[in-house]
Amino acid sequence: MTEEDSPDHDERIKDFLARHGGPKGNPNHGDGAGGLRGWSEVYAADGFVLRCDWSRSGDHEDRKYYEIPPGTRQ
Repeated sequence: MTEEDSPDHDERIKDFLARHGGPKGNPNHGDGAGGLRGWSEVYAADGFVLRCDWSRSGDHEDRKYYEIPPGTRQ
């Protein structure tokens, strides 16, 4: 299971893009630890980034979403 399997994942992306002027570029993602954790990012036209960090342990999956303002990434 990945963050895309979450019932509200698509709704979060639609809401984020609607508030930030639509998409810019292609989404990006990665995983590690044998598929036990990963991340995804969606880029908006105004420079904001929606990042989802996820992890899985047994039947439990945790997701954290962050809206990153333009110019604050290292």
